[in-house]
Amino acid sequence: MDYRKLLQLPQSCVHRLINHHLSWLGLVATLPLFGLVTAFAVAPNGDKPEPPRIDVESVTQRLALPVHTSSISTTPYWRDEQIQRGETLGRLLNRLGVGDGEAQRFLNSSPLSKNLLKLKAGQTLSVQTNDAGELFGLRFLNDDENGEMVMVAIEKANGEWRASADPLETQAIQTMRSVSIESGSASVALSRAGVPSDIRAQLNEIFADRFDLASLQPGDRINLVFESLLFNGSPIANGNLLAAEIERSGQSYRAYYFAHDSESGAYYDENGNSVKKGFSQQPVSGARISSGFGMRYHPVLHSLRMHKGVDYAAGTGTPIIAPADGVITTAETQSGYGNVVVIRHNTKMSTLYGHMSRFAAGMRAGKSVKAGELIGYVGSTGRSTGPHLHFEVRINDEAVDPSTAALPTPGLSASQRLAFRQTSVKLSSNLKLLRELPVTVAQLD
Repeated sequence: MDYRKLLQLPQSCVHRLINHHLSWLGLVATLPLFGLVTAFAVAPNGDKPEPPRIDVESVTQRLALPVHTSSISTTPYWRDEQIQRGETLGRLLNRLGVGDGEAQRFLNSSPLSKNLLKLKAGQTLSVQTNDAGELFGLRFLNDDENGEMVMVAIEKANGEWRASADPLETQAIQTMRSVSIESGSASVALSRAGVPSDIRAQLNEIFADRFDLASLQPGDRINLVFESLLFNGSPIANGNLLAAEIERSGQSYRAYYFAHDSESGAYYDENGNSVKKGFSQQPVSGARISSGFGMRYHPVLHSLRMHKGVDYAAGTGTPIIAPADGVITTAETQSGYGNVVVIRHNTKMSTLYGHMSRFAAGMRAGKSVKAGELIGYVGSTGRSTGPHLHFEVRINDEAVDPSTAALPTPGLSASQRLAFRQTSVKLSSNLKLLRELPVTVAQLD
């Protein structure tokens, strides 16, 4: 037997199977049969075992209800509430669910004046109460009849109710804003960026001799550094606008506040030149400013006193003149300002003159006056501790510093220029920081 032929036989069969297409079809057709064989090979034989029997039994049992305890807490806590239009203290307490009759009776007979207890829509009032509707204290800011901001506090101490209206202990910080005009007016952009209304009023007047703030267009930018005053960690008021920079149509305008003394100051550019001219005359010739505008601090207690004007120290009967042309809108006697005159100079600006001893002849609402015209005489009527003129400047009915918004700006002496240089360098670095930021800045402390 030729074994070599036997060895070649399987090789020949494999060769024919690979090269014949029908052979491939046969192979594919037999694959399911192999699967069946495999399936039968691995499938278990016999029936599945039955699951164990489970007995179900229903049980009904009466359960006792848990004892309900009241969740009303008697622990006092402070909460801030925004005053709604037309609200009084009594209506506010009713809205908050405070039913403390003793507190209501004290408010009705409070030793504080009714004007101090009047609430303004939008202002914030802090209330100390509990879940049971008991009242423990009230705190809110208000203006007294002499144009000063005080903290009105009504609190229960040692079982007795007490009321006070005192200056505030505050902390001053520098606040910065950088606002890009993207659409709409500069006023809207400043408001959206959280720039307070009194700071906006100051800014509006600083560059008024050069351009109107309303003329800013999309692409222009405003950088500001101003004082914020904190009470218990929360901002309650603003001080001076310390530095301002406006980029308008590719040109930059800068102004820096410089205090001449503890009571007055003005704005100057980087070279120490005055930015705004102001009125050509003072309302009281030759008198000094004895009490300035804004926030003043006690050097030891660090208490805040808000004064919405300036006081001129002068003797009773000293003539008071109109520092600019205008129309008298008020000439009357009031409880706080005493004999008072208000002059409207244009659509935005008005000035107020308080505590006069008497009016000049012919002073009445609607009368036109010229710069230098006599309007009254220095006195001490109304709420006043001595003879002086209380002088206010209001922009869109917002009180601003007369020294920076309206009064003549004095030139700087050699020593003042040196002090101004030192102050303005620090403020310039803050403006530079804002200038280099690509986004609108809300606040940097």
